[in-house]
Amino acid sequence: MLRAYRADNYTGENMVIVGTGAVDHDTFVGQISEAFASVAKESAGAVNNSEKSVYVPSLLMMRDDEMYNANIGVFFDAPGVNDEDYYQFELLRHMIGDYEISKHAEHLNDVGKQYNATHSLIGDLPDVTKQSCHYFAYSDCGIWGSYLFGNEIFVRQMNWVGLAAPIHYGEYVTEAEVVRGRNAMWNGLMKEQNASVVNSEIGRQMIQSGRRVTRSEIAKRISWADADSIRQLSY
Repeated sequence: MLRAYRADNYTGENMVIVGTGAVDHDTFVGQISEAFASVAKESAGAVNNSEKSVYVPSLLMMRDDEMYNANIGVFFDAPGVNDEDYYQFELLRHMIGDYEISKHAEHLNDVGKQYNATHSLIGDLPDVTKQSCHYFAYSDCGIWGSYLFGNEIFVRQMNWVGLAAPIHYGEYVTEAEVVRGRNAMWNGLMKEQNASVVNSEIGRQMIQSGRRVTRSEIAKRISWADADSIRQLSY
């Protein structure tokens, strides 16, 4: 079964090989040709899961009496990486960010004084200890939302927080939150990365988008965002 899976999926048309740094192109091509000469160009079998994913709205609840804390995930259908709004959704993810009670609420007299609408909501729920915003985007589809963790008595409130963020931003967004999220993305682009991370990023972009998306392009795509554009996006 493993051999069949490898033969059907590990083919030339499904692979991107990336080299960065002081690489001689011709030598690199020769090495790759020698190492992967036995790999088939395309799959001879049927390709599974090639259709576009369709996410069906649902609510799933599982009870475990030995688990004192609840794990909540609230996610929405979202655009893929090639959609014109992809980087705006990434910006929205950075605006909401991640929450830990010891870092964002435990030492504050009033959680409403921080420039994050989601964190101010969670800060009023003392037994919700963790929240993280995620955006899983692929070539043709994606899901966007939040994972929350806390005492089981706050299950309803945690579900509400997951729903409240886009609803709140659909009505009102402060410019300070947009600037903070935008700066967080810019700082992330400027951080030093090792060759492995850069190669993985380039390979993923080539497979999903068919081209290299430079950091300068990403910075430019979010530079024009303001409170009104995020409000319209959330709405």
